[in-house]
Amino acid sequence: MWQQIVNYLVYNLIGLSPESQLGSTVNFFIYDTVKILLMLALIIFIIAVLRSFFPPEKTKKILGHKRKYIGNFIAALMGILTPF
Repeated sequence: MWQQIVNYLVYNLIGLSPESQLGSTVNFFIYDTVKILLMLALIIFIIAVLRSFFPPEKTKKILGHKRKYIGNFIAALMGILTPF
């Protein structure tokens, strides 16, 4: 679906040739940019939902009662799950 929209935009509206190096480069750039932005928006949304379950107070409470190395390990795991 997205590829068809980008093809129409690049080849019909802009008027580039599909056989030309410039046409295929612009098509690739626009298609991948749209794809990356959509995936980034989805990842940020999922992480925001995950972070809503881990407020800072709850995280401090969980990590405060653990031993030093276990707390560091759990903190690293939480950092992997909620990097933003």
